[in-house]
Amino acid sequence: MPAHPGAPESWDDCSVSPELREKGKIVAARRAIDVALQSRFLWISREKREAISTCEDLDVLQKWLIRILTVDTVDELFVPTD
Repeated sequence: MPAHPGAPESWDDCSVSPELREKGKIVAARRAIDVALQSRFLWISREKREAISTCEDLDVLQKWLIRILTVDTVDELFVPTD
């Protein structure tokens, strides 16, 4: 499907700095984690929500997002697995 006229062919084509692109990915990952946790567990403590909202490491956020699928509690999400 063709892109909207004037829209970049891909996100990599837009004139956004790598830093801003990384920040956008971090914000999107945080939102996805929040939605997934609310969907699975209905309630998230303020402490856990703060841990997510202050995390600046995209790799960690991506690991959390994947782990949401397999953990039985919100607390298990934050247990180091390495």
